[in-house]
Amino acid sequence: MKIEHDVLATPEPSQVAAYTVGSLFAGVGGFCRGFKNAGFNVVWANELDPYASKTYRHNNPDVRLIEKSVAELSVNGDHLQPVDVLTAGFPCQPFSVAGDKMGFNDPRGKLFFEITRLISEFGTERPKIIVFENVKNLLHHDKGKTFAKMMDEVQGAGYWFMQKNTAVLNTSLHTDIPQNRERLFMVAFSWDAFSYNDFEFPAPVEIKRARTTFLDLHKKGPDELYFDPDSKYGKMFVESMANGDPDSVYLLRKYFVRENKSDTFFTLTANMGEGGHNVPVIRDEWGIRKLTPIECSRLQGFRDEEFSFPEDVSRTQRYRQIGNAVTVNLIEKLATECRRQLEQHGKEKK
Repeated sequence: MKIEHDVLATPEPSQVAAYTVGSLFAGVGGFCRGFKNAGFNVVWANELDPYASKTYRHNNPDVRLIEKSVAELSVNGDHLQPVDVLTAGFPCQPFSVAGDKMGFNDPRGKLFFEITRLISEFGTERPKIIVFENVKNLLHHDKGKTFAKMMDEVQGAGYWFMQKNTAVLNTSLHTDIPQNRERLFMVAFSWDAFSYNDFEFPAPVEIKRARTTFLDLHKKGPDELYFDPDSKYGKMFVESMANGDPDSVYLLRKYFVRENKSDTFFTLTANMGEGGHNVPVIRDEWGIRKLTPIECSRLQGFRDEEFSFPEDVSRTQRYRQIGNAVTVNLIEKLATECRRQLEQHGKEKK
């Protein structure tokens, strides 16, 4: 299924591969695909999870993937090529309102400091731009102390970075993809490469794609994704759809079914493949079913012609990988602004 997508400025041939990217916590490659689409050359990436790494390699055979913990990664030991832009969607669980909120007391929270360690290892060849991604609650975690500490760390590493250089962006508002997905993006500029940081985050867009363009409604899905209408959960969906809009998107919570009345999809989460909960549910002519992993990947901006799963990656892992991903279309907009900044305001190293 081929679908329309956001059309951004296409890089001139001379610009393609002119700027380089390294990606930490790369996942299945949402950051990398967005930057590639904007004309960057992704030269290396790092990911610990073996299942996500398998999917990443399947779709990015041209990128050197280093499969180890970021805590074990080193510039000299792993021969990391200096890059113009470093991306880092570091673990969000320690800072999320849905987690234990342990912040830097959580081992996953401490991984943020591995980012600044690696930056310092690059020395004078440190990245010109760093793009961070996390949950929006990071700004308010521990009454703002967590972000203040991060800001001090990034500034101490030699970057222009303040709270004004952050933005909470929603996939459904800032792209034409109707998925309600809010994430915090933070952009830092190196003092050596820029005189100031005036990064411009994307503005909301008005035109949205119809929900049906993401769905394979013309063919029957896998049998295991359909609910038995006589089962406990099947009856819940039948009743909810009878009382609501049968063409809406629904979501099974622990004890009830939610209807999304805003003409968008619910936020895709990493636990979609665990049991019957949290996976968006629709009705087609064959019955009531969960979205397929490929339909979910489209809602994260992965185009069918550019992305697929290896055959031996389980359905549970596919849902988890997509739920952990960033929205490619949104990253492409950020990458396009990074390229503009590098071209117009970036300073050449002396």
